[in-house]
Amino acid sequence: MVLDVQNLKTYFFTYDGIVRALDGVNLTFRRGETTGIVGETGCGKSVTAFSINRLIGEPGRIVSGKVLFRGANLLWGLDKEARFRRQRGGRVKVIGSFRRILAANERMSAVRGRGISMIFQEPSQAMNPVFSVADQLGETLLLHRGPEIVNGLLAADRGTGLEPTMMEGAPASSGHPLLGGGLDAAVDALLAKAAHASPDELRVATDEFAAALGVPSLSPELFYLLRPAGPRAESYRRGVLRCLRRLHLSRAQRGYLELQRRLMTHTNRLRDVYLKEMQTGKLQGFQRRRIRARIRWERTKRFYFGIGGIKRRVNRPLQEELFWRSVQLLEGVRIANPAMVAKSFPHELSGGMLQRVMIAMALCSEPEVLLADEPTTALDVTIQAQILELMHGLRERVGTAIALITHDLGVVAEVCDRVNVMYAGVIVESAPVTELYRRPLHPYTQGLLSAVPRMDRPEQELASIPGSVPNLITPPPGCRFHPRCPYAMPVCKERRPELLMQGEEHGVACFLYEEGAPTLAPGPAPVATTPPLAAVSAA
Repeated sequence: MVLDVQNLKTYFFTYDGIVRALDGVNLTFRRGETTGIVGETGCGKSVTAFSINRLIGEPGRIVSGKVLFRGANLLWGLDKEARFRRQRGGRVKVIGSFRRILAANERMSAVRGRGISMIFQEPSQAMNPVFSVADQLGETLLLHRGPEIVNGLLAADRGTGLEPTMMEGAPASSGHPLLGGGLDAAVDALLAKAAHASPDELRVATDEFAAALGVPSLSPELFYLLRPAGPRAESYRRGVLRCLRRLHLSRAQRGYLELQRRLMTHTNRLRDVYLKEMQTGKLQGFQRRRIRARIRWERTKRFYFGIGGIKRRVNRPLQEELFWRSVQLLEGVRIANPAMVAKSFPHELSGGMLQRVMIAMALCSEPEVLLADEPTTALDVTIQAQILELMHGLRERVGTAIALITHDLGVVAEVCDRVNVMYAGVIVESAPVTELYRRPLHPYTQGLLSAVPRMDRPEQELASIPGSVPNLITPPPGCRFHPRCPYAMPVCKERRPELLMQGEEHGVACFLYEEGAPTLAPGPAPVATTPPLAAVSAA
């Protein structure tokens, strides 16, 4: 188990009253599994994801509960962040402590990204409109994979032996067969290949060339340079040498990268301290202050790097590396002409392309937990399949636990291992995916599945659940589904049902499954002619 949510409650304090968006949610996410969260619009699926990542903004507050990530309670110190003062008319005024909220955000920096990443439902609101796509992807890469990137640049500079003049026969210390005759001979072989190769063959050749130098980002740069070359490939030699020249670092550039590496190392140590605070529930004040002082010292020790002209020169190799790594990420989500998209701004892209950029940003850090809030909503069917396959590959390669929030029950049946059905801020049924589709128990789950068209029963009339999700300011007493349930009993209006186990790992919150519950004749059921306790076959 990598993430455990216990009795999570999130309220929104509005002028009309308190909206109980989440009222006691319990979820479990296991490593290497995909867990689906389904339900109607307004039932609290997105609020659950935002609450786990502590991204609830005003006027919302996480009131109580625990979110345990690798033994660390992400909601530690929540009770001290704000005080609630009741006013006339039943209104509640929230008085927050800015200092404690800021400290909580700093602690969450140890988790967000590499620990828990999120694909937002509205990418246009999650991206900064004044920065290009490459800048925002590059910032994410530098934040979570910075030491790896900087070490790769420093190793490439020492390993290739490149000089500013690109002398003939530069040695190759990597020992790769491609560079056995020197770098100049390898460039000749690449140009000869580009003269008659197809695009797929050219990409394989640039991949091999970049792997020999130990700089994978060099592959898309050379590929998009040589793709239109054809028989005139030899005339592109100067462009290829210009691409390779960025691997040579001047003394100032090398010093700048080494400084950045030390800063990133200190920052990672600070994140470890924050994570330890949440695991133990105790402040590590002295250790935190010592690391912060070290970071300040490293930042001021080479102050001349901050001068405009010097900073642009010393930062150029890192910026070019981040740009082409961003292009690689965009290629992974199947964006056409990724080099042009990387230079674009968010307002220049369509909703589907923005969605894929957001997915690339979330997947680049290879997180332990991925919260995917309707990741395929704005995409066409073919791109949906590719994105779901990309997420599946990440799960198989890294062991990522994926929480898939969606309305599409077909997608849930295809990719999820476990399903949680949510209604009005509570979980009403939880089961393995095959068990839930074979034997749905809760009347709400039966209603959702009866609304799915089936190819094997084209004559079957689709059913719908009468009514709508209740107002969560004044939710119905007892079971929140009872005003729409055809099997409602008097007890449903008096108290909330507990989650009862009906088989291995199959829980349902419904009084119909308590011992001694009466067998009722179905009313105006949303599930056609289905008795309340019978299994409903699904597609």
